[in-house]
Amino acid sequence: MLESAIWILWMGFFVGQIARRLGAPALIGMILVGIVLGPQVRNAIAPNVLAAADDLRTIAVTIILMKAGLGLDREKLQQQGTVALHLGFLPATIEAVAIAIAATILFDFDFLSGLLFGCVIGAESPAVIVPGMLRLKSTGWGVTKGIPDAILTESALSDVLLLLLFRLIQIFIIVI
Repeated sequence: MLESAIWILWMGFFVGQIARRLGAPALIGMILVGIVLGPQVRNAIAPNVLAAADDLRTIAVTIILMKAGLGLDREKLQQQGTVALHLGFLPATIEAVAIAIAATILFDFDFLSGLLFGCVIGAESPAVIVPGMLRLKSTGWGVTKGIPDAILTESALSDVLLLLLFRLIQIFIIVI
C-alpha cells in the first residue's frame, strides 16, 4: 500500500511538472498519471489503495473547500448581500434539472437517474476554481468589488448542494 501511495505521489508530481513546463496545467499531468497507473491501463495500484479512494476523495474535497472558506472576506460577502447565495443555488439547480430533462428525452433515463446525471455534470471542480480565485485575490483583480469571494462562495455552495442532492437521490433510489 505504501509503495502504491509513493508511486502515485511521485509520478503525479513529476508528470504534473512536465505538463506545467509544456504550458498545460499540472492537474492534466496528474490526471494522466492516475489513468495510466489505474486499473484501466497498468493496474499498478494496490487494491486496498483503490478501496480507500472514496475516503481520500472526501478528505481532498473537504480540504479544498476549507481552503476556500478560509480565503473568503466576510465583509465583502456582507456587502454583496444575497448575490453569492443566488449564484450558488440557482444555476446549479437549473443545470441539474435541465440535464435531467434532457437525459429523459435523449437517453430514455427515468427522471431520478437523469437528476443523478445532472448532479454529476453540473458540479464544478473546486480543485480548479479555488486556487484560481485565491490567485486572483492575491494579485488584486476584482477584490474591490468582491468578485473572487462571490465566485468562491458560489462554487462551494453549488458543490455542497449538488453533492447533497446526489446522495439524497441515491438513498431514495436504494429505498425504493
